[in-house]
Amino acid sequence: MQQQVWWHELHALHFRETARGQARASLVIPEPFFVHSHLTTAVQIADIVAYLTAWGVRVGGMSRPTREELGDLAAQVCDLRYQARREVNSNPDFVIWSFAVIDDLRPREEREETGGQ
Repeated sequence: MQQQVWWHELHALHFRETARGQARASLVIPEPFFVHSHLTTAVQIADIVAYLTAWGVRVGGMSRPTREELGDLAAQVCDLRYQARREVNSNPDFVIWSFAVIDDLRPREEREETGGQ
């Protein structure tokens, strides 16, 4: 038990006191309160969409198999996606989707330091 307390204190110190920890902490979306999905219709809908996305939608480099029985509903979730075009790194026609594969949660600077490893 004492080791767990030490570990949590170490993590808290990392996120408060180091530049890398502060950068990572800035990416966390705070959750102001917890709501059981069965009590709130909008949260329940979001739960269903998240479930369908996790088990039925594949974009980008996602290669794990989907649950075939969710195909029709997953297609409807894909219809909810938004596409925009912006100028990014001198590319005036860079496509940005509202669904994206994020396989590395580290900040760009940290990924560049390690060469993406």
